[in-house]
Amino acid sequence: MNAPTRRDLLTAAGYGGTAMLLGCSAGGATLFPQRDINFIIPFAPGGGFDSYVRILLEPMQQFLPHKSNIIPLNIDGAGGGKATSQLFHARPDGYNISVVSIPGAIVLQMLQGTAGYDLNKMTWLGNMGRDPYGIAVGADSPIKSVADLVALSKKRPVKFTSTGPGSTGRAGTLISTEMLGIRSEIIAGYKGTSEYLVAAARGDGDAAVCSLTAMNSLAKAKVIRIIASFETKSSIPGVADATALGQPDLVQISQLRPVAAPPGLPTHIKNVLSTALDKALKSPGVVDWAQRNGANLTSESPEQTVQALKEQMAFIGHWKKVMGDRL
Repeated sequence: MNAPTRRDLLTAAGYGGTAMLLGCSAGGATLFPQRDINFIIPFAPGGGFDSYVRILLEPMQQFLPHKSNIIPLNIDGAGGGKATSQLFHARPDGYNISVVSIPGAIVLQMLQGTAGYDLNKMTWLGNMGRDPYGIAVGADSPIKSVADLVALSKKRPVKFTSTGPGSTGRAGTLISTEMLGIRSEIIAGYKGTSEYLVAAARGDGDAAVCSLTAMNSLAKAKVIRIIASFETKSSIPGVADATALGQPDLVQISQLRPVAAPPGLPTHIKNVLSTALDKALKSPGVVDWAQRNGANLTSESPEQTVQALKEQMAFIGHWKKVMGDRL
């Protein structure tokens, strides 16, 4: 007998027997959850999304009204789009939730349409935080500043290592270099942030754009050097920020990690899950882990999450019109 696939697991969770649908009592749906919940991670194990979700699993379980396990389920592919599409088409019963890569998922939807998923129809449970972006070069690179990158780009395109079309890394790279007046060329094909940062450090490219959280450990190990922070005020001493660079809108380039359920999730189940997520993010163990690991784990409500998504869609939409198919 063949082992069950990830799609089989999702289908089983979404279409279990009628005796296990919602567990509603006569006075309302008081019995959710009745079985394990899949928490989908849209990338392979080992990255930031994977680490963030896994540290939340146990505390989220503690804040559910009925005993249930929350199971991590990595579904890699299409820059996170495969997982988001499978979630979108899963049954809205609360047994499948997922963290979504924003703005990458927005870019993919703009490029591919809503056949795979429609972010406007998803049920948003909250946001796990947001990470500002920045620019890094190899530790031994002769490039010391954004001004050096601009000067280099007048001689030839500056090579930026990144992930593929539709990814958050690529979008952040193309938009920021356009804003800063850097003529750029993307060296793509890397599977994740750590991979393309190391690639830039070894000379595959001149620089890389990604979240400061992802950069920090490699910067401390002196593998890379951070030369720009897309924060209003830089959190890194001596590093130019969006204000100093004269481009305050650079702060819009950030990595969001909102958590979603399929469209049409009943309100009472949404409330159970969003409350558990919020309390887990604020729990002492998670706060301590985030501080020790330099992780920006904060809680935003479903309403704040929807507003943040609208702002990101408008921002990316503007640059999609400006840059055409480069995103």
